[in-house]
Order: sequence, then C-alpha cells, then structure tokens
Amino acid sequence: MRRPNLDSDRRARLGLAVTAAVLCAVAADIAYGQTDKSYPSPWGAADQRGAANRITPAKVLEAKELITTGTVYQLGRAYEAAMPLFGTRHFSLRIPQTFGPMGANSLAYHDEVVSGELGQVGTQFDGLGHIGIGEQFYNGHLRDDFSKAEGLTALGVENVGAIATRGVLVDIAAFKGVPQLAGGYEISLADLQGALARQRTEIRAGDIVLLHTGWGALWLVDNAKFAASAPGIGLAAA
Repeated sequence: MRRPNLDSDRRARLGLAVTAAVLCAVAADIAYGQTDKSYPSPWGAADQRGAANRITPAKVLEAKELITTGTVYQLGRAYEAAMPLFGTRHFSLRIPQTFGPMGANSLAYHDEVVSGELGQVGTQFDGLGHIGIGEQFYNGHLRDDFSKAEGLTALGVENVGAIATRGVLVDIAAFKGVPQLAGGYEISLADLQGALARQRTEIRAGDIVLLHTGWGALWLVDNAKFAASAPGIGLAAA
C-alpha cells in the first residue's frame, strides 16, 4: 500500500504501530442512516459486496503502479490468550498431542483445538451481516431470513472478495501533536482534512484508509485500558 509522504523514521514507526482505527473506504457502508443509504444498494438488488465494488480492475492496476520496494507491513495481531478481550469473551488454543510416527516414512503431525469468539476478538474484518438497523441489514436483507444458528446465509464476509487497492495511512495522532489520542476521542472531518493536508495526501474512491491513533501501543501492555474505550471516527468523518 502507498504510504503518506512522511519522513523515513515516522514511516517505520507507523508501519509497526498502525492499529486501532481502520476506515475502509471500500468496505461496509456505515450503519447509521442505513435505510436511506444502503437500501437499495447502488450496485443492484443482489449485491452483497457493498462499497468493495469500487475496487475495479483499473483500481488494482493503479495500486500496482505505486509499489516500489515490495515492503510488507503486518497490520493484524496474533491471536493469543493474552490479547485484550471485551467483556467475557475468551480465546484458547490447545495442541492436544502429537500424532505418529506412522508408516514407513514415520509421518508425524499436530492437530489443534480452538475455543472462543473467533470473529469478535483481536484484529478482524466485519462483514455486512454484522450490523443492521432493527430487523433490516444491508440491501434490505431481513435478519430472520439470513441469520441461522449455523451461520449467515447472506452478507458473509466471503462476499467482499479479494482486496488489492491503494492504501492511505492518515496519522491523526501526529496531526494532533500527541503520541496517542485519548480514549473516546471523536476524530472529526476537520481532523481528517488537516492530517491529509499535512501529509500532502489525498483519498480517492476505492482506497483503503488506515487511521493511526496510537491506541495500538496499549496492546498486551494495558489490556484493560485498550478494551475500555478507543478513539475513532465520528459520523461526519465517516
């Protein structure tokens, strides 16, 4: 993904520290006002991909042209029992035993047992089936029609498809002159515009927008504070 026009030290720090707030200009439309924003979908009555439709083949080619070094930054966090968890959620991974050796080539292998709310812990990607208004979800889907005990029959995250597009990292913390925004701080439209102007960066349709808030520095350091609140975008900024 393209990095903002920042000095090398800051780029390195941001590449290691970006977490907390991710605004996908290509992902789900915001839940507020859903009845008049997402239904019917501008991409048709059968659409389950949402704004990810903005990632066109031309957009992918645009992103490809921005690659210069091939450097990869890890934005996700490892799933582990010690990570911050909300409320009574839990995550547990156990390797029950080693199997084998078996056969002439002495095959040995491991299996695993995982327990926990896998979709609602750690770093994650929410699908359009996650948030609705009352009984209605994206594109007019009614909860009782697609929400089943065995899983969602529509609006699953698998419908988003592959994401390869231009990425824009917006350093809100640096714009505000702090290492970390306060918990509960509402990132305003003026904050976004000011940070983008400072970086001499622009957001285009189909981009992925990453917001650096500094909140990720609390991960595995102060889990209670991390889970208690977080800075994030307000409705106008969204």
